[in-house]
Amino acid sequence: MEGLRKIWKNKYFRTIIDIVLALLIAFSLLLCLRLALGVEHPLLVVSSGSMMPTLNVGDLIIAQSIDPSQINADKLTGDILVFRDPRNPNELIVHRAVKIQKMDDHYLIVTSGDASRSLSDQFSPWDSSLLVGKVIMRVPYIGNLTLFLYSERNLSTIILLVIILVIVALIIFAELNQEETIQEETEKKPQRFNLHILYVIIVNILIIAFMIFSLWGSFTFWQPGATSLRRYVTVLGMYRDLQLHVMRYEDIYKEEVKAYLYLGFMTYRIDCQIDGGIRPGVPTFSWFQFSLLILILFDGWKLFDLIYSRLKRL
Repeated sequence: MEGLRKIWKNKYFRTIIDIVLALLIAFSLLLCLRLALGVEHPLLVVSSGSMMPTLNVGDLIIAQSIDPSQINADKLTGDILVFRDPRNPNELIVHRAVKIQKMDDHYLIVTSGDASRSLSDQFSPWDSSLLVGKVIMRVPYIGNLTLFLYSERNLSTIILLVIILVIVALIIFAELNQEETIQEETEKKPQRFNLHILYVIIVNILIIAFMIFSLWGSFTFWQPGATSLRRYVTVLGMYRDLQLHVMRYEDIYKEEVKAYLYLGFMTYRIDCQIDGGIRPGVPTFSWFQFSLLILILFDGWKLFDLIYSRLKRL
């Protein structure tokens, strides 16, 4: 029993337990998401530019089940659907519904990508039995990691995953050791507490830098997981995304385009006035609001920790 207590009190063992629990929680959340949204694959990644600027390469999209009879089909305001490629059911396609027709006990659906003015794509019309779901939200940036790993279906992917896990583990262990060292040195030499203040300042700078990028940033890089011939993709901040909508649609429709930005809680949406109507955008996760929340929580936690440590010395 004494040996088990020592193992349980070991900080490295406790950290491993925390990581395992975090993975189990993530798996449970994914399972709950599947049940709540009613689709087998609620989280998908955009790998082509056929839906630009509404959906960009590297966007993580969230899909929800929808009855074919409830589909809104229109060249501007139609639902964005996820369906299986009629030629290869193992591949998923994300396009906008522009026309739907009831045929006995099923529906024939015509779709098209937002990146062109075509009234139909090469998959249309396809049977409603191929329907997976409707896109209800997108999360920029993070899908690019999945695309990169998906592009290398061999041993190198496993090696990369192992390296990432090792780096994460080392960072966690280093953070634990740093906190203990800082606490010990603070008790012995109060002047060394300045190192901890420097750490807080650096974290603040990094979070604020990401906040600025999430608004006005633009970064282009090579993405081997993209299915288009041009493998270079660009991740954009919110206002750069707004500009992209205007430029793309003006290039497609050869007319002046107006874009409208709507902010919600942890989300934003970009609607565009094109072709005599309004095309509503997809609710998009706001990295700016999320970063601001993290900054407030981090600084609040550090401030509380500072006050509490000072009170303990009194």
